[in-house]
Order: sequence, then structure tokens, then C-alpha cells
Amino acid sequence: MHLLTSTICISLAILLTACNPLNREDGAVIDNSAATIGITEKAAFESLLVALEQRPNADLDCLQFLPESNNDDAIATTWEFAAIEIHDEICGGDPYVGHVRNRYKVSADGSVMIYDPIDAEYKPF
Repeated sequence: MHLLTSTICISLAILLTACNPLNREDGAVIDNSAATIGITEKAAFESLLVALEQRPNADLDCLQFLPESNNDDAIATTWEFAAIEIHDEICGGDPYVGHVRNRYKVSADGSVMIYDPIDAEYKPF
């Protein structure tokens, strides 16, 4: 009987202490363990695109994104991207000028922040 009780207690303790991803209101799953491990540039960029596509009037056809992070690592805890306007026959504008429209920071947990030039800091997107 003692062995059965111990097995049940251990099983219950494992279930109660297991790390589960948190569900956000938008249905996305956040894995907090990635925040300490990091994220690849590609995964960060994909998170950024998902966040941008969820915005109304998202016009991504005339933007290109360049990484601005100063790390040579394949994995980092944050990545920064600049959204630069494409100026060509389709999008218009001077082809010799590429304005930075916005700057974004993507964390390993998938959260996206946008740079606020007035306050000179990143804020939640």
C-alpha cells in the first residue's frame, strides 16, 4: 500500500510541477523556455511577419526587412529588424532612397516591440 501511495504522490507532483506553455488571448502558444535559450534570426523574422500580418492595413509588399542586431550568433535572445521602404516602379518613390519606416525587436518568446523615436525606446507592438 505504501508503494502505491508513493507512486501516486510522485505522479501527482510531476503533473503539478510540469512546465506548460501559456496560451495567449490570440490563441498563440508561448514557450517561456525559449526566452533563456534564444531564437534564430529566421524564427524571429517569421514571428515579426505574423505580428505584422495581423494588423489591419498591413502593406508588406513595398517593404524589405533587414536585421540590425549586432550579433554573429545563429541564436540570440532578441533580434532587431528595420522595415525599409522599397522604391521602384510598382511601389513608387526614388529608387536611390530607402527610408526606414519602422524598427522592430523580436524576443525569443515571440513578443514583438516597435521602436518609438520620440521616447527613444522599444514599446509593445
